[in-house]
Amino acid sequence: MNVFQLMKRGLVVSSALLTFGLFVPTTDYVREVQAEAPQKTAGEESEKPLIYQVNEHSYELFDEVLPAKTDQYIHRSAASAELLNDFIVKQAIKQSKLKFGTVITEKINSSFEEEIIPNLDKVLRETTQTLSDKDWEKVKISSIPSAGLGEKILHLYNDETGEDIFRFHVRRDQPPKQGYTFNFHYHTYLDQHEKHHELGSIPWGKDMPPRWNYVDRV
Repeated sequence: MNVFQLMKRGLVVSSALLTFGLFVPTTDYVREVQAEAPQKTAGEESEKPLIYQVNEHSYELFDEVLPAKTDQYIHRSAASAELLNDFIVKQAIKQSKLKFGTVITEKINSSFEEEIIPNLDKVLRETTQTLSDKDWEKVKISSIPSAGLGEKILHLYNDETGEDIFRFHVRRDQPPKQGYTFNFHYHTYLDQHEKHHELGSIPWGKDMPPRWNYVDRV
């Protein structure tokens, strides 16, 4: 294996799990890299790239290695579901804080990450384990949570049909004499999104909370 081949293989592998956009290299490219690699002896585990995440702005070989823009495009299989679910949960946290705005985030962030996120992680994995490899290949993540009084935080959807797979939402409630609370819940394609599945509620107080992302938008 010459120096260029070593550099080429190393750059592709080292680009794994960086900023935004997940993809699996094309079949032809994977075969080319594997053909250049030393042969494994009997009993050794083979290494196959499952997920790569590349920052096109800082990766000078981007156009040669990737045939298309990533832009948070997720192309994967059920074999890499654990890593992909981790990525989705991180995106849920990121988009939640974008939706909350600075004022709400500062007040509820600790409760949100300790009480809501573990429950979200559990039910998300229960939902996505029902997806086939073909289903996984078409999954995309919404990138903009709703502002104002909207409930949407993050949706997983089928890029081909446009149908939602999983919806992560938050609703403002005002129980009698209890002040305001934020009710986190989800909807899933497994019951055609008909049921409201609770993830937990976080109290806010008697004063009306600001609209979603209000402070960050002024």
